[in-house]
Amino acid sequence: MANVETKHETVLDAGTTRSRLARVYAEALLASSLKQSPNAADEVGTELTDFAKAVGESPGLGVFLGSPIVGKKARAALLATALAGRASISLRGLIAVLAKNNRLDLLRGIAQAYRALINERSGRVPVKITTAVPFTDEQKTKLTANLKDLLKQDPVLDVRVDPDLLGGLVIQVGDSVVDTSVRTRIQSLRTLLLDKGGSHGN
Repeated sequence: MANVETKHETVLDAGTTRSRLARVYAEALLASSLKQSPNAADEVGTELTDFAKAVGESPGLGVFLGSPIVGKKARAALLATALAGRASISLRGLIAVLAKNNRLDLLRGIAQAYRALINERSGRVPVKITTAVPFTDEQKTKLTANLKDLLKQDPVLDVRVDPDLLGGLVIQVGDSVVDTSVRTRIQSLRTLLLDKGGSHGN
């Protein structure tokens, strides 16, 4: 009997598969929203983000939606009632399909993929910024303008405050990170001093 090699899906593979599925659903949602009107895409994106956030912040709701005990029809009926008059046709259609296929756990990933698609379509680029102290409006405006000149795209800033940085900024665009924080410089100096101290001791 010939040997049959069984390939087990790793955690990484599973994550990649989920990301691809989320992207497919996001692309379908975008296509559907654009059929409504050119301006509907952003509105649907906001609806999706808000809904995914609400599910994520409500453990009871998340458990209910993901429970295998709850029948598909009951789950779909509840969602349809909850979203009636409160969500676009496109979003209601997406939620119905996800409920039917037991894929409501992809909501957060779909929301992230949808935002990425909207940014790509609009020539925008997400920029994560961590700062030691909150920006003033003037500082934020100047930083946005500088990033726009540098990236040749409209930056969408996601600003977070982390006092532990002590000063400076950490800017992340995609996989690229620019770290000018005081904390990092202190850590680098400490490492350098320790290395030198160790070499002198030899």
